[in-house]
Amino acid sequence: MLECPKCHGTGYYTELEGDIQYAVECPCGIRKKMILQNQLQFAEMPEMYKECTFANLRSNVYQLPESKEIFIQAARAVKYWIENIVQMQKQGIGLYVCSSVKGSGKTMFVCSLANELMQKHQKAVKFTTSLKILDEIKSTWGERGKNAENKLISDLTYADILIIDDFGAESGKDWINEKFYGIINGRYVDKKTTIFTSNYPISRLKYDDRITNRILERSLEIPFPEESVREHIADAMKQELIK
Repeated sequence: MLECPKCHGTGYYTELEGDIQYAVECPCGIRKKMILQNQLQFAEMPEMYKECTFANLRSNVYQLPESKEIFIQAARAVKYWIENIVQMQKQGIGLYVCSSVKGSGKTMFVCSLANELMQKHQKAVKFTTSLKILDEIKSTWGERGKNAENKLISDLTYADILIIDDFGAESGKDWINEKFYGIINGRYVDKKTTIFTSNYPISRLKYDDRITNRILERSLEIPFPEESVREHIADAMKQELIK
């Protein structure tokens, strides 16, 4: 890859105005690429979803007509949310994408949304799963101490936009309720935007009302197709191998 002769790969070049020298962002675009790369590292999305975009999502991956219609409605709702992202963030309004079927495409959908937010709106997005949050909390117990746990919860609480994938997959133990309440209540108070995917509608989550009421108040609940795209992809791959 050739280095830009103007900024030499730094993203900036200098100009003189009288006796004053100042930096100007180079039109080569390397600075924007560097920012996006840093955002992707911060986001911690699964590698397979880092290139996903809304433009690549298609309703025809679903075979059932009702699934295609549900997907189209979900895409329209999210498009409206993105177009009004400034107002949505001011109000702390996020999204809750739910389908009881595993492999329905929820994770790819929200990762495509995350890429859209980073690339077109320069938003800082953090991706994690509910089970990863609990595993990381448990890993702080013992030698690492309470400070490590507090920092982890603080980082999740104050992330600009937080995606929690597969929310509700864990058992409803008291300590789990308390940890999630700490994160969700902190984000609720500060009007931080949270995006969830789940196999359960909000009304069926196995958490106490303190958690579910806050999610319900600050989320647009979006039904997703009750059909597994993963199964269709696996079947297509098998047929290709047979051929």
